[in-house]
Formats: sequence, C-alpha cells, structure tokens
Amino acid sequence: MFKLNHNEFFDNNKVINVLPRLPQEPFPEHCHDFHELVLVKSGCGIHFCDGRAIHVSRGSILYLKDEDVHFFDQLDNLCLTNVLFMPDEFHSSPDLISLLTESCRSDSGQIMVGQNIQQQAELLLMQIREENERQDTYSSLMVETLFSQLAVLLWRDRELNKKFRSEEQDNLLTLINYINENYQDELNWTEISDKFNIPLRTLNRKLQEHTGLTPNNYLGRVRLCHASYLLSHSQDAVTDIAFSCGFNDSNYFSSKFHQAFDMTPMQYRKRYKNS
Repeated sequence: MFKLNHNEFFDNNKVINVLPRLPQEPFPEHCHDFHELVLVKSGCGIHFCDGRAIHVSRGSILYLKDEDVHFFDQLDNLCLTNVLFMPDEFHSSPDLISLLTESCRSDSGQIMVGQNIQQQAELLLMQIREENERQDTYSSLMVETLFSQLAVLLWRDRELNKKFRSEEQDNLLTLINYINENYQDELNWTEISDKFNIPLRTLNRKLQEHTGLTPNNYLGRVRLCHASYLLSHSQDAVTDIAFSCGFNDSNYFSSKFHQAFDMTPMQYRKRYKNS
C-alpha cells in the first residue's frame, strides 16, 4: 500500500481536479493526502475500503477522505469519474465537508442515485473541468461554487429522493435498497416482483443492466460484501458470520468467499482486521 501526494494531481493552483476513468484501470491499494468523490458512470466492480468490500455499479457514489485505504477489484468495464479535492484550500463553503459527509457517507459505504441526478452531476463536473481550463480571475471561485452545487444536489437527492426520480427509476433503486437491507433473508424473486410492481422478466433485465449482475449473483455479492465487513470489524466466528449473512452452509460460504476475494475468510480477517 502506498500514499498518493496531491502534488501529482493538482497544478496551477487548482483545488479540485476532475479525472474521468473510462474505463478504470487496475490500480494497487492506496490512500492519499486529499479527498475524493467517485461517481460510477457504468459497468461494475468491487470497492475495498478499510476492510469493507462493496459492489459498485451505475449510480454509485463514494466519498473518500484523506487516509482512507482503498482500491477497486473485479472490474467489469467499470467507468467512473474521480473528483479530487483539497478542502483545506477552499476559499468558500466552510461547511462543505459536513454536507458531503451527510450526503455521501453511509453505513453501506456508498449512496446510489438515479439517472436524472447522475446526469445533473455529470453536467456540473463538465463545467468544473471547463472552468479549470479557463483559469481567469474568478475561475477558482466558480469551480468551488459548482462543486458546492454538486454537494447540495446529492444532499437533496438523499433527503428528498422521490421528488427527482421517475416512478420506474424510483422503483428500481428502492428494489436495490430493499435487497441491500434484506440480504440475510431468503428472497423470493416472484414475490419481490409483485411487491415492487415490476414484471419478473423486467426485474431480471433492469437489475442486471444497473448492477452488472443477475439478481441471484447480485444478492450473493451483497452477502459476501457484508461478510467482509464482519470479518474485519468483529470477533464473530466465521460460521456465525456465514449464517448472519444469509448462507445456510459455512463451507459453501467459505468456497464462495474465496472465489470472490481470492482468499479464505480467515486470510481476509488477518489482512484487514481493525482496518
């Protein structure tokens, strides 16, 4: 693991730098002395941060503070935008970090936004890139203003999400959140299809389009990701973790975990314990 320095990414007195990764290339585990906002445009992968693994896909947004140790793995055409920034250098918006923390830091390790919010965010990021190129007397102020707009946009979406989403988009994200919150249960896709008023064939197609995985594979990955957190942040036995995350057989769990993360549950615990 190594640490990235802001001198490698910021020049001409910039305090915010927008870097599209289309696609994201493999990059080793690292931390940095600046903050980072990650907006996933398409594709999917697994993001590891301080011992927690989470599945990321279209609409995922991650807020990483300085010293957060992280990397992406199992990249499947993962396209994203990295927004690097140094909040201590901002001339305005003193409460911006609190706003971003409230908007983008969640117990799950990410937030998810719908297509409308994603498009608005991408437009703001494009304007930030243009202002960074302009570099006139007030361009730095405009960059910070645009970034503040992005933070407020994400806050409003989290607090008032249904106001900005179409019914279909809202149903899909609500469905994904339902899976994320009920992963330990035996989920019946036909019953879920009825519950969210989404035809089963449409549910399968839309969920795969959004997450990059079939419903069963997505559910399995969510379970494994939650298990990764318990392995690194608790003293619970592997068997107990397996059952608490929805697996009925600890040997099957260990096999699937090794297949997903290329290490056994105990190896994972040893590597990331107290991260």
